[in-house]
Amino acid sequence: MAAGAGSLLAWVLRNKTHIELLQVLLSFTGAYLLSVTVTHLLPEVFEQGSGADVSFFILIGFFIQLLIVQFTRGIEHGHLHLHHHFSKGYVSGVYFGLSIHALLEGMPLAEGVMHVHDGQHIYYAILIHKLPEAFSLATILFFSVRNKMYAWLLLLLFALVTPAGALLSGWLSATDANHEIVWLMAIVCGTFIHISTTIIFESSGKAHKISWYKFLAIVLGVGFALMSFLL
Repeated sequence: MAAGAGSLLAWVLRNKTHIELLQVLLSFTGAYLLSVTVTHLLPEVFEQGSGADVSFFILIGFFIQLLIVQFTRGIEHGHLHLHHHFSKGYVSGVYFGLSIHALLEGMPLAEGVMHVHDGQHIYYAILIHKLPEAFSLATILFFSVRNKMYAWLLLLLFALVTPAGALLSGWLSATDANHEIVWLMAIVCGTFIHISTTIIFESSGKAHKISWYKFLAIVLGVGFALMSFLL
């Protein structure tokens, strides 16, 4: 649903004058995702697994996301250069990288993998994160693929990747692969930490300054995440 909404938004706003809007939205989602990861996902993972193993796989997740960025070129961070020519190799790399990322982020969503309370907030964090992610991918596809029906088909397939990740982790949970589930969740934590911190730090630009709009978006993102302790 979120992937579809982001894709539709990209179709409606098909020009580079709206990149600032994307940056503000990314600032909010980055802050929210980081806060939910630190306050909900990490404590759950450390509770279920041993500290040494969990820490190791968090690092693995961080560097997996670093490798994924080599394919996506950071478009999930708002790096959209619409005046550039998009080669088939570039578009394929972006699609592949974002699909791997989408598969990983779907894994905490399976029933029984997370506690119900924590799972709800992880769901909201991923839902919000999918909007700018799908917006970025859809923008690339609409600018590079001549056949718009084919572009929409690719977006539909992309929207199914995150549910596929949830099904995969749900299947592992049903087979009592508890250690593997904890390791996968730790890897997901590492990818989320990389994504969220990169979004927040890069939103400041080369001058290391952020606009008041982006600062407010970051504060709101943290605030909404912390409100979960009151609900």
